Parts: sequence; C-alpha cells; structure tokens
Amino acid sequence: MNKIRANSKLIFTSSILTVSLLFMLFSRYYPAQFISIREKGYLLGSFLYSLSFNSKKTLLELVESIVETKRIKQESDLLKRELEELIFRQKSYYEEIEAANLRLQELLNFKKQSSFHLIPAEVLAYSPEDFFKVLYINKGRQDGVVHEMPVVNHQGLVGKVVEVHSNGAKVMLIVDKRSKVGIRVQRTRDVGIIQGTGNPEVCDLHYILTKAEIEVGDAVVTSGLGEIFPKGIIVGYISSIEKKPHYIFQQIKVEPSVDFGKLEELFLIAQKK
Repeated sequence: MNKIRANSKLIFTSSILTVSLLFMLFSRYYPAQFISIREKGYLLGSFLYSLSFNSKKTLLELVESIVETKRIKQESDLLKRELEELIFRQKSYYEEIEAANLRLQELLNFKKQSSFHLIPAEVLAYSPEDFFKVLYINKGRQDGVVHEMPVVNHQGLVGKVVEVHSNGAKVMLIVDKRSKVGIRVQRTRDVGIIQGTGNPEVCDLHYILTKAEIEVGDAVVTSGLGEIFPKGIIVGYISSIEKKPHYIFQQIKVEPSVDFGKLEELFLIAQKK
C-alpha cells in the first residue's frame, strides 16, 4: 500500500515537472504564441471569475429575495389577523360597550329624576318555565331587598319581588297572568286594575266605567292605592278600547311601556328619599 502511494506521488511530481518543462521550452522557442495563449488564459480566467462572482451575487440576491418575501408574507398574515381582530372587536365589544353606555346614561338620568331611593340590579336569567313572566336578579336580602319590593327601569314599571334569597331575588313581571296592579289613567284620573295576559306586548285594564272618556294613547300610571307600588310610575299606554251595550265597564288593552324582551339593568324601589 505504501509502495503504491509512493509511486503515485512520483508519477504526479513527474507530470508536473514535465508540463512545466514543456511550458518553459514553448515560451522560449515560441514567445509570441505563448504570450497570446497566456493573455487568452487571463481573459478566460477573468471571465470565469466574473461569471462565478455574478453567479454568487445573483444567488445571494435570490436567497435574500426569498427570505424577504417570506418575511413580508409573515407580516402580511400578522396584519391580516390584527385587522380581523379589530373588526371582530368593532362588531362585538365596541358596539356593545356603546349600547351599554347609552342604557346606563338613561338609567342614571332616571335615578337622578326619581323621588325614590333606588337599588340598582342586573337581570341574571329568565325563568325557562315562565319566560317573559318571571326573571332573576343579582340583588338579594343582603342588599336590602324585601318581598313585594317594586321593580322598575327607565321605561316604567317592570314588576315586583316575589322571592328573596341572600344574593338574589325572583321578580314577577306585570305581564304575568297572576300580576295585578292598581293604576290611574293619567289624563282622566280614572282608576282601574292592570292584569297581565302572559303576552309581553299587552295587558288587560279592568274596572274602567263605560262613561269614562278615555282615549287610545292615554298614559296609564300606578295609582298609589295599596301598599306595594308608589304613585305615578308609568305602566303603559292604552292601545284599544271596546264599549259594549249594557256593560258597566269598558274592555281595554294596554301596551306596556317596558320592552320586556330587552331587560338588563333594573332598579328596586326601597323607599322615598
């Protein structure tokens, strides 16, 4: 093995020396041709070097372009996600916050104008068995809530408390069939009783005499008669009137002033200020 390696080195060295000797002889006897070949060699070397340099530069630019394109795509994807998040927040949170601010401003104005001591509360849930008739709020005994305490919002009378727990309470709405509220027609001062029908858009008004000169659109407010509801709370507006011969009382429908499908923030009336 060592002998083969030695022979290989000897052959390589001999070849180099032979080629060198031939170049020396060629340059001595054919100087013009040798100079021409050398110049062409220089040109070829320069061309190959330039080609190698430009190829390397082009390759580097290509790699940089690929890296830059990837970076731009990542930034574009990030900006797209941020834009989608902003659109989602705009549609979900910001509009909800704005709507909540408007509701709270209405409640604040109502509280300032009210002559009663009000306890603020929020709706937790509607009863699945008595939807639009019973709901649950987040204020209870420890907040000063008691049985039969009136419940209102800025639109008018909502109902009354029928069950009280430590941290919550159950409220029966005025549209429940079990609900009865003493009222007065605001314009004519006629008194009667509002009873729920189970329909959140209409209540029955009983005991208004046939001779009473009430009209569609008249406001109906609490009469203050009894010990539950204070006087003067808006309940609704007369939506239809029917007078029948030989009947003592008119058949009257009242549209509640409260939108029972959108209840969120409420007040409980504790006592007069």
